Amino acid sequence: MVDEVKKAKPTAISDMADIAELFLDPELGDGITDTHFHSIVVDKPKNFFRLHPDKAYRRRTEIYTHKVEGQIEESHYIIGKAMRGRIEEARPCTLVTVVDREGTPRLWPLKFPREGERDNDAWTSARAVAREALTDWVRLIWDKRAYKSRPAEKGYAPEPDWSKVPPFETLVTLGFGKHGIIEDEDHPVYRDLFGSAPKKPTLTVVDSADDDSEDDDL
Repeated sequence: MVDEVKKAKPTAISDMADIAELFLDPELGDGITDTHFHSIVVDKPKNFFRLHPDKAYRRRTEIYTHKVEGQIEESHYIIGKAMRGRIEEARPCTLVTVVDREGTPRLWPLKFPREGERDNDAWTSARAVAREALTDWVRLIWDKRAYKSRPAEKGYAPEPDWSKVPPFETLVTLGFGKHGIIEDEDHPVYRDLFGSAPKKPTLTVVDSADDDSEDDDL
């Protein structure tokens, strides 16, 4: 029996069609080089970037930028529909999608003044650089009280593969998460801004008589 096993030869695969059937569709990806994003940065771009040309990847909203004393980094919060106009520090913005040369996306809030307010140089210059990034690789440079662009040299990077960027709604979900949207007055950031206490949870009182009657029916 052992000798028979040793003498057995593997059965040859008949043709290339049989080999092809062993594998899944290559369009499904290999799971190694495929890119999956688990979080998205919400902030101005730090390196050379391009702005997504599809209008579906930029939307108007209202945003609040939270700055913690002693820290350089900022946190951005979208103001929910019911809370718009209720936080004086919040501003209208266009939330745009940009990518770096590796194709990594980020969301960039381009701010506007409220109705009746004056625009400022920082906001207008940032929007101007964003417009340049629709067609060219540029870098955002802070110069005194405004931004300016630094164009990349020719051949710096190819045209981005926009088809690999997740849908805008997915980017927003990954960038802001559950706590990145101020939907009511109980949000921790709102309470911090206005010095309000958290709402007390509502207690449900169970009637013992009703509870006994349910047990009797079992």
